[in-house]
Amino acid sequence: MKKDQAATRRHYLDVWGVAKSFKGTRVMSDLNFRVDRGELVSLLGPSGCGKSTLLRIIAGLLDSDEGSVVLDGRDITWLPAHKRNVSVVFQNYALFPHLNVAENVAFGLRARGTAKGSTGERVAEALSLVRMNEFADRPIAALSGGQQQRVAVARALVVGPDLLLLDEPFSALDRKLRETMQVELKALLRDRGITAIFVTHDQEEAMGVSDRIAVMNAGRIEQFADPSTLYSRPASPFVMDFVGLSARLTGKITAKDGNTATIETAFGPIRAKTDAPVGATALAGVRPELISVGEGENRISATLQDIMVLGSKTVLHGRASGEDRVLCELSGIRSGLSRGETVTFGWDIADTLAYEVAP
Repeated sequence: MKKDQAATRRHYLDVWGVAKSFKGTRVMSDLNFRVDRGELVSLLGPSGCGKSTLLRIIAGLLDSDEGSVVLDGRDITWLPAHKRNVSVVFQNYALFPHLNVAENVAFGLRARGTAKGSTGERVAEALSLVRMNEFADRPIAALSGGQQQRVAVARALVVGPDLLLLDEPFSALDRKLRETMQVELKALLRDRGITAIFVTHDQEEAMGVSDRIAVMNAGRIEQFADPSTLYSRPASPFVMDFVGLSARLTGKITAKDGNTATIETAFGPIRAKTDAPVGATALAGVRPELISVGEGENRISATLQDIMVLGSKTVLHGRASGEDRVLCELSGIRSGLSRGETVTFGWDIADTLAYEVAP
């Protein structure tokens, strides 16, 4: 990357024009990814979408074929991993079983030649941050999964990294512990002002911990936005499907009134805002909590296929065909509905997402 290009971009982390191939197969091409100082950003996507490949390129564990990586104004594209001052928390934590907790945390400091006199103090501080002081002399095998995760984070933070990378760090934990660790780690990183990037395939995890989320698909970023924007205004059908649940109806656009289209679906006509022309095939989506029973500018009738009572909400599944689906989420426990009955679902035009798709 030319120096004048670097000077015009002021992001803390700037990944520019990155491409990568494996055995002649291009898995990433001209990818741009930028993070501001102090941001918590998630790379979200299905297995094989390129998120771990991007993380490893940033960490220096994998070379890109093209492009550059600039961190805090420093071009680190060709620097080896140990000279980047980037810490990584791996999915399996990569702790050393023959070392105790304190020795594991101190490993990075010793590898950097830190004086023994300051190592103990810094290890104690790092363990204090993750509330593991009392476990300093414990063997790794004696720790629970959540405790091992804390040790891995302490080891990553003790060296004072310029950037923290976390590769599926909570995947081995049970749901309750995972949610607890998400809250604790987010608070810790915010308090320390640390810039961090998470890799995850769990949309709830990404929504919960992130300032912004990059949704990846087939080696490219489909949308990079804050969680609220991703959920309320997904840029593509893939993002709509991957981030949250949604009702889906496909059909032909049969008429336009300004930018409001009439889409003829298998359940009847609905209206939505879209730039797609008359005759185009359109996919309409609606978030289930925006759909009600019997009210709304758009209305369709469907047979109830399933009713799921989930405590704080009741989810209605309307019978559909192919990839179409009707999904309605009502607050609280709802009675008086039964499988097999026909229900009218309604929602507002403004709440309808619409995309032109291939026929």
